Amino acid sequence: MVTDVPTFFGITFGAGDFVGLFSLFFDNLSTLLGLSYAILGLSSTSTLLPDIVFKRIIPAAGIMLFVGNCYYTWQCCRMRKKYNRQYTAQPYGLNTAGGFPFVFGIIYGVYYAYTPQCTEDGCPADSSFSDPLEEENYRVELAWKVCVSANFLTGLINIFLGFFGELLLKVFPVAAMLVPLAGIGFTWLALNQIAPNFETPAIGLIPVYLIFTQYYGLGRFYICKGWYLPEALPVALFGIIAGWAYGLQSGVVAPVSPGAWAGGAFYQGFSDIGPYIGTVLPFSIAASFTDMMCLVSAQKAGDPYPIRETMISDGVGTLIGSILGSPFGTVIYIGHPVHKRVGAQSGYSIMNGTVYLIICLVGIVPTILSLVPAIAIGPIIFIFGLMICEECTKHIAQRHHSAIFFGIFFGVADYIYTAFQPGNSINGIEVMSKGSALASMMWVAIIVYTTDRRWIKAAIFCVVAAFFAGCGIIHQDSAFSNFTTGFQGIPNSSPAQFMAGYLSMAAVAGIYWLLQKFMGKKLSPGEPGYENDHGYLPPLKEKGVDKLFNTWWDPVLKDTVIEDPDETQKAGDEFYEEEEEVLEGINTNQKKGRRLAGAESLGVGVPVLTPARAFKDPVLPEEEAPKDEEPAADENA
Repeated sequence: MVTDVPTFFGITFGAGDFVGLFSLFFDNLSTLLGLSYAILGLSSTSTLLPDIVFKRIIPAAGIMLFVGNCYYTWQCCRMRKKYNRQYTAQPYGLNTAGGFPFVFGIIYGVYYAYTPQCTEDGCPADSSFSDPLEEENYRVELAWKVCVSANFLTGLINIFLGFFGELLLKVFPVAAMLVPLAGIGFTWLALNQIAPNFETPAIGLIPVYLIFTQYYGLGRFYICKGWYLPEALPVALFGIIAGWAYGLQSGVVAPVSPGAWAGGAFYQGFSDIGPYIGTVLPFSIAASFTDMMCLVSAQKAGDPYPIRETMISDGVGTLIGSILGSPFGTVIYIGHPVHKRVGAQSGYSIMNGTVYLIICLVGIVPTILSLVPAIAIGPIIFIFGLMICEECTKHIAQRHHSAIFFGIFFGVADYIYTAFQPGNSINGIEVMSKGSALASMMWVAIIVYTTDRRWIKAAIFCVVAAFFAGCGIIHQDSAFSNFTTGFQGIPNSSPAQFMAGYLSMAAVAGIYWLLQKFMGKKLSPGEPGYENDHGYLPPLKEKGVDKLFNTWWDPVLKDTVIEDPDETQKAGDEFYEEEEEVLEGINTNQKKGRRLAGAESLGVGVPVLTPARAFKDPVLPEEEAPKDEEPAADENA
């Protein structure tokens, strides 16, 4: 088996794994702290709320992260052994894209929808509460229970949709799977993370600048004998020291009592979930599609993973978390290509899960909250968001780049309305924010097929978007309601109006198909008279735009060393006699049977560090040896 780093029971513990651990740890920490702050802001008077956050939600998150990271470490080792090549484990963490909408849409929604019986002066005689504090605690716990039940339902939906993941990858274009991730990376993982740095520019801009010096300028800090500090460490150290010196942190909070919680909240909230089922369904469906997007991102980096297994595993992890009291799920995380890029393999995942199991169960998360300023960890997450956008442009054809930027608009709209909750009246930006990930997928697919003049497929996705819009899964704040009136009672934004709009788009695409079929160009490029043929252009059909599952395992099948000569011959007949068509970013001059070095196979615009040298001097990729020039052909021959 391929081994170029220290291993323990098949798990790698190389330098790249420690770089990946550092990045993934702060990535998860940022989400955990952000969600904790958001929930703690629900009520300033409840005495139960801190216990819910620190003794129920956070321990549940720690257990989920440990179980999930262990599973995906094992999956990586299994794939590594099966295909005899380097693999990078899928990063696993809290559902950033779904966590914040669940907090603001469900927990806050239930809390503010409740009508209090008690006032500051006391409670009515017929009230079931003895004092206002008891009612406030009930109100907070009710909101938490409904969200936990919603999370449990999300896990069930994820498992159900997992059985259809392979089919969906045969239908959706690659861009539709990658662009919504770029929208999340651009907003939640990039813009949202560096905003605190610009609030305190005197000390906050240096960590942002260090990110570029470390990751892009390769200006890493030398230790000795060719070893360097991990890229993220100087950023974190400067941020922590400067934050305390500048007075951003005022004191250290004591840890809470250790332990975990388990109970019936995951089913007790179902009695009150009815009004919020419309909020749950869009995010549950989007979470499942996000899994597929992350799988596509990993496959494009050269590491294909089983689709059904991964989606079902994420659903099971979410179910476990809800039983333990978590109102948000865990999923494979965006950013696999970035971890592969720094040389991480399998060890970084299990180390991350172990660290989180400890810190979440021993009760020190409140202490960490008080120790680490936002300017220290934000830029580390920012680079992940930036690189996700970079990877998106790399794997999508240039003619489809307009779809990238248009698809990101939905993520930006979602960020504005989720993070800031503006109080202005309904407008187009707000409806774009509802079901943003799914809406982005639909529009990117439509634009890709429109650009390629594949009108029937464009029309089909318009019809699918019309279905989602008619059900209220996209562009609405709740599903299966207000079909003609729309949310907030404004009919112009109703599901019926959106459905009509998308069906009209389908009709336009159908007209173009008819024009292409019956009034298309009769001549091919280069033929005499082509310029005077004013017929409609034919469709563009290029491999790699869609039907990704048909070539899902190509990166490893063309890269596997097979010991049995008969199997080698069979593999050669099946795979290597074809024209060399490997995915962009993987070297195309590899010989038959020769494995690709995982991190070295990524051409991402900067020198790539192999796992064994992730902390050492960067090694520039060797230039391909010039081939002997063939004599020019005789033009008259």
